[in-house]
Amino acid sequence: MFELRLFIKQGLLDAVGNMADYQVILNAAGWHEKGVLTESDLSEIQGHIDNKNIAPEAVESEPDEGV
Repeated sequence: MFELRLFIKQGLLDAVGNMADYQVILNAAGWHEKGVLTESDLSEIQGHIDNKNIAPEAVESEPDEGV
């Protein structure tokens, strides 16, 4: 059975990294105001945004092996 909440959430999770962070956040907030997404969903989306933004720094800070 089709669930709008899961459809919207997956679309926003897929948009992370392909759209500006603020666009994903504003879009998610709009769906939350409409009662489609929950605060837990917003937290999950924010986690994906945070991971996307933290990942490049974590890779740069790893020491080079064999140098």
